[in-house]
Amino acid sequence: MGVHKSVAKNMLRIQQIENILKAIANRDLDQLKSLSRQPGGFVHDCLRKIVWPILLHTQHGNYVVEKGSEKDLADPVQIAKDVERSLYYYPRDMPPVLKEQKQQELHCMIVEILWRNPNLKYYQGFHDICTCFLLVLGKKAAIPAAENVALFFLRDAMMDSFEPVSKQLRLMSSLIEYEDVELTTFLERCNVMPYYALSWILTWFSHDFERYEKIVRLFDLFISSEAIMPVYVASAIILYRRDEILKADRDIVHSLITRIPQDIDIELIIQRAIQLQEKYTVLQLQKQSGIWLHEESVINTWHKDWGTLKWGDVPDHLQASKYPSTQANKEEWEDEMLTEWTKRRRTSIIDDQDLF
Repeated sequence: MGVHKSVAKNMLRIQQIENILKAIANRDLDQLKSLSRQPGGFVHDCLRKIVWPILLHTQHGNYVVEKGSEKDLADPVQIAKDVERSLYYYPRDMPPVLKEQKQQELHCMIVEILWRNPNLKYYQGFHDICTCFLLVLGKKAAIPAAENVALFFLRDAMMDSFEPVSKQLRLMSSLIEYEDVELTTFLERCNVMPYYALSWILTWFSHDFERYEKIVRLFDLFISSEAIMPVYVASAIILYRRDEILKADRDIVHSLITRIPQDIDIELIIQRAIQLQEKYTVLQLQKQSGIWLHEESVINTWHKDWGTLKWGDVPDHLQASKYPSTQANKEEWEDEMLTEWTKRRRTSIIDDQDLF
């Protein structure tokens, strides 16, 4: 039985690769997006190196003449500290010399993106996103790819205010409530606020999974979907773990829910997230919850600025760069959320260092 399953899995993998290559040959952007939702996604980094730039509209003219300088940035010290802590979990077998080289490339990459887009503000976790693109694409191709992700997918997190991100977390809580009232009531009784998922949203789960394969698999989905897809995935994870959470002692629920089980079935999570997206569209979710994101939130501008692009189109960077200049009101619990996030990052860093 095990042999038959293995053969069947390999056959599906081969078919998926053939479908990807056919979509590339046909210049079929919609088909590539659809294939990102099939088991295995884009299968291997050799294919991702081709497909990701296509999906991120950087397949032409990837070479970037780097001009950025960290002296022009607001947080050069924090960037340097985060880069120094990078590349711990993956790849495991990287020699120290190569790791140092990759960290230097990562630092240059972040500096260049922020220097080119002064309205974007660095946040702890952006380096995790950039690391994944660096490992898959190499620095020259990763810079424009990650820049487009920053402008058209992560922009809400790169403003002076975290208000848009806090609202995304509240939308996640609402979505969970619509699907499972019992679970939501239990979390409320345990005083669990939605900022447990802040790391997940800010880093596209790249800080929370140790296995590189799961991270790039999620990136396949995220760059092929609406900017709000990480919220659906976060919701799917909580709903998937409902029985485990409901059985837990109230004193440990927050710590339990914060750490995603490393052996979680990522394909099941992706399929559940897709189902949630189909059931609750972005507009419907905002209407139903009464939680309205700013009209210039990346969640609300994604379709106009990005979703309508065709194969080979170049997105409007100038328009996207104007959005962060608009200030939004602060949520009441934003300071508490950021304090918790900073504390968790420090604890996580200490844990990481203990491992090595």
